[in-house]
Amino acid sequence: MDNDQIVDALELLVKLWDLHGVNEFKSKNLAFAARGLDKFPGLISSLSEEQLLGIPGVGKVVVKIVQDVAATGSCPDLDQIIEQTPAGLLTLLKIKGLGPKKVRTIWQELQITEIDDLLAACEDGRLANLKGFGGAVVESVTLNIRFIKSNSSKLRINKAQDLADEIAQALTGLFSHVSIAGELRRHCEVINSLVFLVETNDLFGASGLLQSVEGLEEDMKESSPFTWRGFAKDHLIPIEIHFASASEFVSKLYALSAAPDHLAQVQFYERFDGKELKGEFEIYTAQQLPYIVPEMREGLQEFDWYAKHGDKALIQYADLQGCLHNHSTYSDGKNTLSEMAEACRTLGLRYFGIADHSKYAAYAGGLKEEDVIRQHEEIDRLNTQWTDFQILKGIEADILPDGNLDYDASMLASFDYVVASVHAGLTMDLEKAMPRVLKAIENPYTSILGHPTGRLLLARPGFSLQMSKILDACKANGVSIELNASPYRLDLDWRYIYEAMDKGLFVSINPDAHSIAGLQDMEWGVKVGRKGGLLKELTLNALSLADIKYFFTKN
Repeated sequence: MDNDQIVDALELLVKLWDLHGVNEFKSKNLAFAARGLDKFPGLISSLSEEQLLGIPGVGKVVVKIVQDVAATGSCPDLDQIIEQTPAGLLTLLKIKGLGPKKVRTIWQELQITEIDDLLAACEDGRLANLKGFGGAVVESVTLNIRFIKSNSSKLRINKAQDLADEIAQALTGLFSHVSIAGELRRHCEVINSLVFLVETNDLFGASGLLQSVEGLEEDMKESSPFTWRGFAKDHLIPIEIHFASASEFVSKLYALSAAPDHLAQVQFYERFDGKELKGEFEIYTAQQLPYIVPEMREGLQEFDWYAKHGDKALIQYADLQGCLHNHSTYSDGKNTLSEMAEACRTLGLRYFGIADHSKYAAYAGGLKEEDVIRQHEEIDRLNTQWTDFQILKGIEADILPDGNLDYDASMLASFDYVVASVHAGLTMDLEKAMPRVLKAIENPYTSILGHPTGRLLLARPGFSLQMSKILDACKANGVSIELNASPYRLDLDWRYIYEAMDKGLFVSINPDAHSIAGLQDMEWGVKVGRKGGLLKELTLNALSLADIKYFFTKN
């Protein structure tokens, strides 16, 4: 098992112990050990007992739990307590605003174990009558339950890609030509269904071949002779597998990959449906239309975008020269500053920007002033080692409720750049959010507005902003806006990238990496950035080292 899976299992055990009221000292010890393991940069499953004991918080009892989880995915303690726990409570533990102790109160006082019953208790007032459950808590729980229920059958793009690749690999053993279509081919940030197209000479018999694919479960009522519909084991996301002959494959792939509005704009069904095409480009050249890449085929602004920017290049991963929003062991990262920098060099990048958390984010090990000075001294030492690479001194400064950043001007001036982000008070309304964020943008030391709405895809909606005004303010103040490339965020929403490009605003594709592995998330940022028409010339971290330094100092 990988580190995240091991830590997730330990954290679940902690929650279940707290839920059942198991010895609090025992629970706290395991929670402390899980935090230490979460920050460990190496492969936990490869560690010896002696090496595990060297990790903060890990004692002999925890070692046995970790070794069992690493080997089997579970341990006797976890198996036993899951057996004692109604299955629905595991879902309740995922609701933001409900810790294990509150879930225990709901379970014991209201005998509620299912999410639908909890929603009913929110709506009929029973939850509000419990001690410790005020109106704000009930409102938050209600909103989060509805959010969870509305997204239960969806996947973030990275998880969808992993599952789609697994299914496509199985299909490749049965069919000569397999393509992933649908929303995933368009690089949508959230995927509602996985769609595949396979080529076959036996359109009526192809469906029968799928019976041999382990883990696929057919929905007989929804399937048809030319389309298999169903699910993958342990997943709720709908799956469609379409069959096409060789002559219709290109046409069918296009139809399954473009959004309905785009298909209407190119008169697909009137002119090209079922026809043999040499390539998708024929659909455009036949009508003297510009070729639109698959990810932009949404029927929104793609043709208007082309009229304004069509002779300019969309961003590609190979264009990136560096990355700017990253964390190290100075705050809540898993790898040291030097390890993160060397990993960037290995990726062929020319600069690495460290942006650890600032002092307000104490929960994430935010840097106090003396920590900043110590980090800057280390950066100066490391930068003497290279002639082809440089570490830039950044910080992810918290935007406080009043819109100020959480260092004074003299400290902010010591950084090469500042990523300003909201981390607390995320439930604010538009009236509170706009002046808070605008004031941060207008701060002369702000260089990049980090994850603008604070959303977590399929987990938490972002706070409301009048994005046109935010983009105008960024442009007026020489501030870049972040496209946070973590697949959990992908914030800025790609739909606003069109407007950002029209305004000539720089967008920074930042991985928000808390480990070496997280640096690769820039690939998701590039995919989703292209979807919104992100140009190479307006991608901040596609600039050379000299140019990005100029950008940071010009104001």
